[in-house]
Amino acid sequence: MLLSLVLHTYSMRYLLPGVVLLGSAPTYLLAWALWRVLSALLPARLYQRVDDRLYCVYQNMVLFFFENYTGVQILLYGDLPKNKENVIYLANHQSTVDWIIADMLAARQDALGHVRYVLKDRLKWIPLYGFYFAQHGGIYVKRSAKFNEKEMRNMLQSYVNAGTPVRMYLVIFPEGTRYNRTQTKVLSASQAFAAQRGK
Repeated sequence: MLLSLVLHTYSMRYLLPGVVLLGSAPTYLLAWALWRVLSALLPARLYQRVDDRLYCVYQNMVLFFFENYTGVQILLYGDLPKNKENVIYLANHQSTVDWIIADMLAARQDALGHVRYVLKDRLKWIPLYGFYFAQHGGIYVKRSAKFNEKEMRNMLQSYVNAGTPVRMYLVIFPEGTRYNRTQTKVLSASQAFAAQRGK
């Protein structure tokens, strides 16, 4: 009986991260909302500093579960820059969790709270997270002819005007959709587009 309970509990071990992360999200959102109200009369930089800290704490929890609980082996190699500077992180979108690699790199540069994402527009409808990503400086874009370049330029300029931290990580997956080698029409169109522009 006890062995059955242990085996059953072990088989459900992957539920724990989801329960903890989703269960704590409302608390973090409430803490952020209280800080947003309390900081309304304070300088924007002070608000941003605390918001970045809240984001960092939550994302560290995400990283803890991903790096220590999933059994995934992570190898990061290369030279770490000595200077703390802005980063534009451009990558192919290979899987659902590609964004976590950007978080890992930012965490190792002590800049996890400064990560900002360019996100597809549909993600803004994810309960709690979608709303907060916009508040944290995420930029939602539509992957169609409706893309508003002026709006994106204004958002990026607002980072400069607000005096954002030196270690801002702007994460962009320019391909948008995750890579899928079975979608031959999409791959052909992408390669033709690149060839047409000499890339």
